[in-house]
Amino acid sequence: MHRFPNLENWQNQTKIPTLKQLEKFAKATFTPVGMLFLQEPPNEVLPISDFRTFPNNEQRTPSANLLDVIYASQQRQEWYQNYVRQQDISAVSIVGKYTTSDNPEVVAQEIVAYFGFHHNFNNWQTALSTRSALIEEKGILVMSSGIASGNTHRGLDLTEFRGFALSDKYAPVIFVNAKDTIAARNFTLMHELSHIVIAENGVSNTNAYNENNNNTEKWCDKVAAEILVPKAEFEQNYSHNLNDLDKNLDHFAKHFKVSTLVILGRIYSFGYLKEENFWKLFHTEKNRLLDIIAQQPKKKSGNYYNSKPTSVSKLFMETITGSTLEGQTLYREAMKLLNVKSMKTFNNLTEQAHPWSV
Repeated sequence: MHRFPNLENWQNQTKIPTLKQLEKFAKATFTPVGMLFLQEPPNEVLPISDFRTFPNNEQRTPSANLLDVIYASQQRQEWYQNYVRQQDISAVSIVGKYTTSDNPEVVAQEIVAYFGFHHNFNNWQTALSTRSALIEEKGILVMSSGIASGNTHRGLDLTEFRGFALSDKYAPVIFVNAKDTIAARNFTLMHELSHIVIAENGVSNTNAYNENNNNTEKWCDKVAAEILVPKAEFEQNYSHNLNDLDKNLDHFAKHFKVSTLVILGRIYSFGYLKEENFWKLFHTEKNRLLDIIAQQPKKKSGNYYNSKPTSVSKLFMETITGSTLEGQTLYREAMKLLNVKSMKTFNNLTEQAHPWSV
């Protein structure tokens, strides 16, 4: 590392770093200072179930970025759970209502009815934001970010995870990795919601159809797919257009506001594709999409005040800033949970969440 020219000397102990140098190094590597004094690095494990699958059954140690995002989400969840109980707000009735033994198609239909989901969207972003809002109306916190700890230099790795769910009767949490495409995020949102309704905590790297997925992931994929692309609607309106998939695949995806991979999976699950043909088309299409993503220019950072509610949950931000205004929560605690450094920024966020407070 160019910032630490003596790193090799520290490692072979020809030079001893000062405490200040260690603190600087720890900050740069997002490592607690105390860990630098250990003989062996600790074996850090995920604090929730790991539903991820990697090629060749690879086992990955969770990154500091993933761990920090989970820990921050758990801290917000704990605060919100305490708040809900203090306010005597009812538990979220759909949490844990189902099991993986239930019919995914029936569960999907009941989820759609419970949240009031629909398919009348002009674009993918509207679909995602509307569904997120409908989920939060029922008391489920929805968070989505592409970075850890608000640090733009700590981008989340899409190959490591796509989302996770923190189930709780009073404060369930869904987190979606915003590094993903907008179409894929719509699927991840529904996949993690499926984890919530079976009260199953866990981190996922599902990409709609994964040959190695375990039974829980397969069930959640089926529920998510049925929510987004209902079998009855697809077969009634589109089953006659399957002869020319190259021409119609994008059309189907645009209508349902999902990725072409989800559409392929649905066509296969409805029995219109043989397994061998499906996987061949699936991998070809997946590689095509990866090439498109790789060629896209890097996005510029968005407006902080527009993205903040999405990253910490709009419901959470409105609730904790309101609680602070009412004197129930200390400013220091609220600022820490929102990852806000200055009082000016906090006041601006509060004004945004509660215009009447000004």
